[in-house]
Amino acid sequence: MRLILLGTALCLVPCLRAADVAAVSDDSKPSPDASWCTQFNDPETLEKEWKFDGSRFLVPRTRFSVDSEESASDGKIMAVDADKSTGVMLAAPSKVDLTKTPVMRWRWRVVKPIVLKPGEEEPDDQAVVLYFGDGTLLKQRCVGYRWEVDTPVGNSGLRKYAAGMMTVSHKTVRNRTTPPGVWVTEERNVVEDYRKAFGKMPDSYFIISVGANSQYSGSTSRAEIDFIEFIPEREKKEPAR
Repeated sequence: MRLILLGTALCLVPCLRAADVAAVSDDSKPSPDASWCTQFNDPETLEKEWKFDGSRFLVPRTRFSVDSEESASDGKIMAVDADKSTGVMLAAPSKVDLTKTPVMRWRWRVVKPIVLKPGEEEPDDQAVVLYFGDGTLLKQRCVGYRWEVDTPVGNSGLRKYAAGMMTVSHKTVRNRTTPPGVWVTEERNVVEDYRKAFGKMPDSYFIISVGANSQYSGSTSRAEIDFIEFIPEREKKEPAR
């Protein structure tokens, strides 16, 4: 999938302004100590703060919209609907110091998964994928966190798109073992994932994007994003003995 970096940073309003409130452990809500966070409580959020990209000739565009959802942390979600389509929505988080908040945290779910024909090898389709990356128009690098079908969780690889101008280090973080409709909160140290994939630290100016592809399987899929944020890395708990 082609991803074109935006030339102008897009400003997003923090979800919570509670610097004096201790961080709480609640997977269903944003973190009080996030340096940047976006929820989709304003129907105009996608028009003001995100940009569509990744279209292909004669392939329909994946549809992105803001919908109401009672189970979301703020009652609204970004709906990601793919109908034999492809595409991503991009944003450029501002005022994020990746040295202090290197962890991307998000809450998502797949409501209608990609459907494969019996015996069909899994194509390069995902009901939802999140990207973190940087670069220029002619050379881009990113890591992608995929919700697959049969591909085992933990599977990873490297793919090139856009005639080699984009390199994606992709990781399967969810698949069909997570039932449809179940919310999951993920945390990934995107700085470390990027460094391991490309041997360098990411630029301070970076892009995140949400995408879905279903053109190869001919599927109709739906996924939902509750929030996306950047937080400090938590202390790793010692395993119980």
